[in-house]
Amino acid sequence: MRRVASIAFLMTLFITGGFITSGNSNFILLANRSQRVKVTKPVPAHPGGLLADPEPQYGYSFVSTAISHARKRVWLVMYELSDQSVIASLEAAHRRGVDVRILLDSAYSGKSYNTEAFKELRAAHVAVRWTPASTIVHQKTLLVDNHAWIMTGNLTPQYYSSSVDFVVSDTQAQDVREIAAAFIEDWNGDLKNTPYSTPIEGLHGDLIFSPESESTLVDLINQARPGTTLLTENEEMNSYTIQDALEAAAHRGVDVKVVMTDSYYWSQAFNQLVANGVHVSTYSYYAPVYIHAKAIVINNSEVYVGSINYSTASMIYNRELGIITGNPAVVKVVENTLNTDFSNAKPWK
Repeated sequence: MRRVASIAFLMTLFITGGFITSGNSNFILLANRSQRVKVTKPVPAHPGGLLADPEPQYGYSFVSTAISHARKRVWLVMYELSDQSVIASLEAAHRRGVDVRILLDSAYSGKSYNTEAFKELRAAHVAVRWTPASTIVHQKTLLVDNHAWIMTGNLTPQYYSSSVDFVVSDTQAQDVREIAAAFIEDWNGDLKNTPYSTPIEGLHGDLIFSPESESTLVDLINQARPGTTLLTENEEMNSYTIQDALEAAAHRGVDVKVVMTDSYYWSQAFNQLVANGVHVSTYSYYAPVYIHAKAIVINNSEVYVGSINYSTASMIYNRELGIITGNPAVVKVVENTLNTDFSNAKPWK
């Protein structure tokens, strides 16, 4: 969590692996390239199937509750897991015959952090696997039967009360199928960080996967229209490509607002953004809240929410998952939260 924000930009990853592409009426599918959002028309709003909730207000009890009601499957991908109530719910679901499978990150310091949860689950005969040590699996996704939750936060109770995050509840059948397909590929050990590995076929829709998600996020930012407001918050600011896109939006007349937790690692980036007309507000690292969410709102009508940070590691190498949607209910929650977070933060000097 916060340990990544402090030193992720120092990591030079000489690793290989795979990626997932996306493509339908909202996306262009490019072989061995990242998924891209079309700029010719906005992502349409979905009539239903999506809800968003902000953390810490919403809380994480929904995870154990959802697992306790599972009838067929519980598939969890988690960067950090230490919540004992979640672990107990997973074990109980396994005992009543539910197909419970858990993928835990083992890269970076993930193995040491997740070892206790791994041991406990394994001792209870729950199917749990480590992801490859060559790839940081920063994804946070819960799949219960035909219901998925895409989270920006980890299942780590010590941060529940302070970490600003989002949870997107997704019951759209296509999204659920795509998340399930990606899970099975990774469960079978096909997670690799190279654009030349075989992509998962048939994934499309509003989901956005890493590796290779940078172009998608840039294309989304590029859709912000002059005279509108672009709101974004993130844990990291370590991508010149993202910075350039935000600055370009400001130059073409978009009111660009960035809210983050202050860190001297990002000071130079903040200075550059402000010099180019971007409004940056920050919370002290020691404030009661910590900006951990990764979200973008453009044109008051489209949002991105997911696990992808503004860093080369997160966008190009890691396994990540997010969603881009025009669902009005999701847009309203994310936009209101980001506006409040920005207003309560201190403008960058």
